[in-house]
Amino acid sequence: MTRSLRFLLFCFLGISCARAASHTVVFFEPGFPSADSPVVTEDVLHSAFADAEFAGAHQIVSALEKPETHLLVMPFGSAYPEAAWPAILRYLDRGGNLLALGGKPFTRAAYSSGSGWQLRGPRVAASLELLIHDYQETPGSDSLTFEANHDLQPEVAAFHWRRAFSPVLRLSVIPKYNRDGATGDEDADLTTLAWGSKNGHKLAAPIFEIDHNSYRFVGGRWIFVACEPDADFFSNTQLLSSLAELAVRQSDRFTLRPRVPLFLPGEALELRYEQANPLAAEPKGDQLKIRVTAEQGAPPVELTVAADASQPISLSADASSGNGFHTIEATLLRDGKPLRVYRSGFWMRDWNYLLSGPKLSVGSDYFALDGKPLPVVGTTYMSSDVQRLYLMRPNAYVWNQDMAQIRGEGLNMIRSGLWSAWDPELAPNGEVSEDALRTIEAFLMCARHNNLPIQFNLFAFLPENLGGVNPYLDPAAWRAQALYVNSLAKRFHEVPFLAWDLINEPSANGNLWKELPIGDPFEQRAWRRWLTAKYPDQAGLLHAWAEPSFGIGRDLQLQPSSNSPEIVAQDPFALPKAGAFGFDSVRSGFNPLKVYDYYLFTQDFFADWVKRTKDVIRAAGSQQLITVGQEEYGVASRLSPAFYSEFIDFTADHTWWDFDGSLWASLAAKFPGKPMLIQETGEQRRLWQDDHLRFSAQVEGWQLERKIAMAFAQGTGALEWVWNVNSYMANDNEIPIGAVRPDGTEKPEAEVLSAFAAFVAKNSSSYTHIQAPAVTLVTSNVMQYSNMNPLAIDTQKRALRALCYYDHTPTRMLQENRLSDLGQPKLVILPAPQALTDAAWQQLLAYVDGGGTLLVSGPVSRDEHWQFVDRLAPLGLKAQIQPLTVRQSELKIGAQPVVQVSFPTLVQQDPVEVMRFADGKSVETVAHGRGKILWAADPVEFSEDYDPTAALYRYALQEAGVAASFTGSLSPGVLAFPTVLDDAVLYSFSNESLDDHPVDIRDAVSGAHLKFELSAQRGAEILLSRKGAVLAAYGQAAVAR
Repeated sequence: MTRSLRFLLFCFLGISCARAASHTVVFFEPGFPSADSPVVTEDVLHSAFADAEFAGAHQIVSALEKPETHLLVMPFGSAYPEAAWPAILRYLDRGGNLLALGGKPFTRAAYSSGSGWQLRGPRVAASLELLIHDYQETPGSDSLTFEANHDLQPEVAAFHWRRAFSPVLRLSVIPKYNRDGATGDEDADLTTLAWGSKNGHKLAAPIFEIDHNSYRFVGGRWIFVACEPDADFFSNTQLLSSLAELAVRQSDRFTLRPRVPLFLPGEALELRYEQANPLAAEPKGDQLKIRVTAEQGAPPVELTVAADASQPISLSADASSGNGFHTIEATLLRDGKPLRVYRSGFWMRDWNYLLSGPKLSVGSDYFALDGKPLPVVGTTYMSSDVQRLYLMRPNAYVWNQDMAQIRGEGLNMIRSGLWSAWDPELAPNGEVSEDALRTIEAFLMCARHNNLPIQFNLFAFLPENLGGVNPYLDPAAWRAQALYVNSLAKRFHEVPFLAWDLINEPSANGNLWKELPIGDPFEQRAWRRWLTAKYPDQAGLLHAWAEPSFGIGRDLQLQPSSNSPEIVAQDPFALPKAGAFGFDSVRSGFNPLKVYDYYLFTQDFFADWVKRTKDVIRAAGSQQLITVGQEEYGVASRLSPAFYSEFIDFTADHTWWDFDGSLWASLAAKFPGKPMLIQETGEQRRLWQDDHLRFSAQVEGWQLERKIAMAFAQGTGALEWVWNVNSYMANDNEIPIGAVRPDGTEKPEAEVLSAFAAFVAKNSSSYTHIQAPAVTLVTSNVMQYSNMNPLAIDTQKRALRALCYYDHTPTRMLQENRLSDLGQPKLVILPAPQALTDAAWQQLLAYVDGGGTLLVSGPVSRDEHWQFVDRLAPLGLKAQIQPLTVRQSELKIGAQPVVQVSFPTLVQQDPVEVMRFADGKSVETVAHGRGKILWAADPVEFSEDYDPTAALYRYALQEAGVAASFTGSLSPGVLAFPTVLDDAVLYSFSNESLDDHPVDIRDAVSGAHLKFELSAQRGAEILLSRKGAVLAAYGQAAVAR
């Protein structure tokens, strides 16, 4: 874009190119209330803004309509005049600048009544229109050190505040790409002007600026003094005047990046200068003072050039001298005075250094780095400046600084990669372009420099079609994917600390996060091939499905027709309709019996895609670790690691929305012989009805604390999503998530991560091998992959909570298709299965025959297509199986008190069954081979409360001879989960109640007595030697003895 065209566009938007004569309007109305800020007088404001126009409630609208008005000063903290809000918004939308003094701007509307000005309660309705969704309170200045941003001149003078407010905001107006999970663009940028820090940690940002580049508020600069300043703040007229000058200063933001962040020896070193606002006119005479500094071994290289975006800037060959990272520091000079500093940098290629990094490997339960155990506490990371745009707008200096911060906090692994925007990274031949490969190489160099092993994600949600139609089943899409993957693996296959994450949170097709057919021709053809291979007896399959031969019978309920089925015939083997997956689908005219097969079909083709992608990576010479980063609903109702884990080196699960089921999501993704990593965790955006954030930052920190504690219950650790909050998203649910806010302040989550990292580092050599618990919870795939999936998952969670929280017994979980991994635990629990494949039932009987004890609750008299199978008579049992149609039943176990079983209404509506044994017992015991089966008549896990399930499990534990892992009383609201290692015992604690609870238990393995108070909503962790010594402790468990 030429300078003249840029100038015309800038003026077309109504933004003045020279602000020397900028007109300032200060809103001031006598008696107007302040909120979250001290009261200010008009005289004080006149001293700071002597040349400004002061406008009251009746003048503010007309004052803002004047085209010469370029700065609005709002001095009443969170309060603003409600009636003037439309005019204020119009002014900001035309690119007007703003200086908001105090509070949480535009969250307290004020209106005039007969008795004066009145404040309305806090609301974010107005601030949402500014893409600011809320604020999180941060500490006051008394305990903090004032730290001005040295990269901006003149620096902000120090001041004091009682509390500060960090914004939860979007810096992207719309997505950059039309797909779920796509990044936004740099539609706005936030620059913090000063922080309050403590011991090197930035905890408050009382003042920041937001600059708008595109779509909304273009050209406008907003400076927020987002805090409750002390009463003398407004007396500092020099500070206020300098903020007003900064608010109207134009064209002072820029970038200066190398052409690529990694150069080859002898290659020309080119830099590219860009203004942050591409529509702004370039001021004449601006200069860049550039300094290039190698990490070691060479003197700095300095030069001063014109700030000209039309020409690249060439560096002398001397700039490539020296070793390590090369930092580029650029200072923008105007009239010889510094305005801002921007830093970037580059690496010179050094394969020997890159390949000398530590080797990442796995054992049966944990990672290892250079052969030493690595319990993981880490984070997802892309870049603090541009987030997911980091490969398109690379800044290796930012990466290196961010990674140094992450490593400095003790974190020991990062996850990164591509979540969107694959096309810009590809060359015309479909491979990753050389510039993109160089950029990734520079990123890996930064990770190597900071000793951080890295998982690199290749796809997200769906494999990119890259010109194809169906991402899994279209050969054209696969060829393009294979080219892309191969080009990455071929370049980086020798990097020892690199692992490949094939796809983040995959779905089976374009119905993202749902397991429903898409119905394109590729899926239809693949479905028919799969059915033919799995069920050679096609007539028998139709019988199992209860599907009429013309495929029209069930549709007659929805679409009555007088025509015969021959005339309106449909394909009886067609994909199941969406309605078949829902509750009560039969009565609605759909066929749910196809649902199980569709689930298995998707599991098979996804596992095949995983295998093929792994083969591409291996063929490129890579022996690096491979995984798939699925989220918590993968083990519930989508693509599950139970089917593809054989093709990967460790399983990965993401614990997000269902924090009540965090333990379940962890255990359901763990399989014998392979580590399980909670690869993403954190806290999603939770809202009150009025759109305010529901959880404070502290509560979010406690949530993370409990989730990480549970991640170590048979798991190898956790990575938080994400280190830097990603405000460059047009997805409101993404913008609160992370440890470090856009203003650079650390949330309590950062402290949790750092403390957990210190905990695992203290005695990391203990994390080698997990001894299998004495109990295994086996779940029915048939029930889970039916239209009763919500009931099946709720059943699993209730069973797990009854066992682990009420009976305080550790367990592992295993899906029925993984029964070959069962081994010989003392007790297997099959909770309310209802239906099971015959192969799975025979495997369970073989386990019992080998001396095991099997507990079954309720009938298991149906096969995978819900046809009746008599599994009682062969065992010599007689019972009447009947529909569950009423609420109440009783559980009678020997001389124990009778326990009432109460089935809720929704369970009564589902097509499920109960039993009544001929002798009237609640539980029958059947000898089988060298073991026994304990069979309860009722599916007690369907009950409304946990007492029946916990009582039944206690009886089964006793009958199976399972010894208690610890003794002592503990609330059912507190999880104490022991993971027994070869030479230690690791306890994960989670207080999932609103009350503090004492922990007073004695560990059975080590004999250690653990006694401490666990506060409400908190997590804790303790590592014990086999002799009972405390090897490491996290949180309140640190006082345990």
